[in-house]
Amino acid sequence: MVLNATKNLKQDHVLVNRLGRIAKKCSDLLYDNSDIPLEDIKIISMLIQEFVDKLHHGKEEKAYFPQMNEKNNFSEEIRKFLIEHELGRRIAKMLVQSLVSWEDGLDSRERVARFLKAYSVFINIHTEKEDLFFDLIEEKGSLSEEEHSQLIGRYKFCNSEVGGKVRVEQMIKLIGYLEEREWMKKDTNI
Repeated sequence: MVLNATKNLKQDHVLVNRLGRIAKKCSDLLYDNSDIPLEDIKIISMLIQEFVDKLHHGKEEKAYFPQMNEKNNFSEEIRKFLIEHELGRRIAKMLVQSLVSWEDGLDSRERVARFLKAYSVFINIHTEKEDLFFDLIEEKGSLSEEEHSQLIGRYKFCNSEVGGKVRVEQMIKLIGYLEEREWMKKDTNI
């Protein structure tokens, strides 16, 4: 049985949404003046850049979307997703700039909180729309087994661009690590 390239992306979305919830909780706590280790926020930022953008969006942009672009008049939806990916990159870049300022001694707590919240809102809405798109593709049977197989092969190349299978596994473990941090377990009334 050939692996399903569409389901692979939907599985990524489960992890991406876990990261989105972490970013939201971190933002809420920062706004509430709770202490969050700067290292943990840097891990969130790195995961946004490497796991979400470089790996997941890389699979979509370099493999899946080009394959789907001319099928069933999907080009307009794909164009919108690509624009949204760019929005996510810009939010991530502003988050990194705010973290650097904070590390350099400038109180950037509010800016970091704002960009974490913005990213969590972005990723929640974006993955929801893409999941509906992926459901439609599966419903229409838009990809053959051979196309799924080719896409999975291209996904392996995207994995290698972020450091290979071991690095991807490390990033997934980091999501779990963040979920288990004490600050993530805090009860908030926000």
